[in-house]
Amino acid sequence: MENFAKICRMTPEQIKQFQAQQMQDFFAGEVAVRHPFYRDSWRETGIPRSVADLQKQPFTVKSDLLSQPDNLESYRRYVLEVPEQNASPKSGGLFARFKGKQAGEIVPKKYATNQMLFSSGRTGKITPYVYSVADIENLGETGLRMMEILGITRDDTIVNAMSYAPNLSFWQVYYGGLKLGSTVLQSGGGRILGTEKILTAMENMEASTLFTTPGYAEFLLQSAVHFKLKFPNLNKLIVGYGPVPLAQVKRLEVLLHLVGSPDGQVKRVYFLNEAKAAWAECSPGSGYHFYPDQAFLELDSVAGIEGRGELILTNLNVFGSCVVRFRTGDLAESITYEPCPVCKRPLPRIIGEIERFNDYKNLDGVQGRTVNLSSLYSLLAAEPGVLLWQAVLLGEPAQLRIDTAFLDKNQAAELSESLQAKLSEALGVKLTVKPSSYKELVDRLGFEKYPVEQRIMTSAGSGK
Repeated sequence: MENFAKICRMTPEQIKQFQAQQMQDFFAGEVAVRHPFYRDSWRETGIPRSVADLQKQPFTVKSDLLSQPDNLESYRRYVLEVPEQNASPKSGGLFARFKGKQAGEIVPKKYATNQMLFSSGRTGKITPYVYSVADIENLGETGLRMMEILGITRDDTIVNAMSYAPNLSFWQVYYGGLKLGSTVLQSGGGRILGTEKILTAMENMEASTLFTTPGYAEFLLQSAVHFKLKFPNLNKLIVGYGPVPLAQVKRLEVLLHLVGSPDGQVKRVYFLNEAKAAWAECSPGSGYHFYPDQAFLELDSVAGIEGRGELILTNLNVFGSCVVRFRTGDLAESITYEPCPVCKRPLPRIIGEIERFNDYKNLDGVQGRTVNLSSLYSLLAAEPGVLLWQAVLLGEPAQLRIDTAFLDKNQAAELSESLQAKLSEALGVKLTVKPSSYKELVDRLGFEKYPVEQRIMTSAGSGK
């Protein structure tokens, strides 16, 4: 990857020129030569040599990356092939095939397969994404950049409470911490170490920084308040791998104050598995900084959704799985190359709340009435009397029920009625608010069972 300090000295116009050249070199030198799918496709259409050429290419979608039932290795169509050299006539076994080589073959370091991470996300199906040795090295570099943007230094004591799983959110923090050289507890989150032990570790280590999902951050700090624990050194709470509207940032800041850190900052990170990097904000609402030597992003308009577009990703510096014009399924307001008003870096930024396209649902069977379920995160975070909630979609056409644990259990019936009216008006649909116990919702949300809490469920029991 390019020297980060050098990139941060570029002007917006220089960054655009640099990115266009990076794209041209990567497409011609790697993708057109070693990528099974795009190589075949570009034989007919030609190699994209500019941003204008790129935008004429068809989209890649999530289902393209999935293994097919009749060919479990079909995902390799989107993995850069290993150059053939010094090949042995001996056949490799299953592990050798995963590594993309035959037994006895010497593989250039940057192409050698090192690790596979997965996402299930919007398809509900496990999607493999292959990392080469160079990709893992770059994960350390992008992790270091993330730490710098977040204001984290080698002197910080970090607790990584992202869920331990073959997923970018845990491993980006892991490799970033290694590269930074700071003290890091890789806790694995609630389902590995458990909430009680994480709280004990934070107290004993005098942790200054906590990485976790927004839902688990709220549950963890609520638990700390309940047990009267104080974390005066916890000055940075970094949340991602789930919707984090600004209203929830404010809510988490209040919880930091209650656990003895009145000046604690809450910052957000956007984890995108296919990007092989996490992109951080230097301040909530300022925009997620992404790296022009590593990714090119577009925004494609979505029918029926005004003021937002779908993020389209093109990898620029990867050597395992690689995508061109990939539909992420995530929505944002805009992309800007103007310098950041907070940190002054010229890095391009994603502006606006990151929302999921699949959270836009048609409810009540009323044609054309689309409800943005992502807005529930913001609406309910702004309700101080709500401790926990879970949305449940019932029946066909779907009816919406919000199961809610209130701070004042004695007023649950009255509060439910008031909240029901408020949410119905805000969303423009009829819904039901049902009082639930805090303990029941903790169990159903699965803070200690799932990589990320099950916030929106269907009546069949699947959630996200």
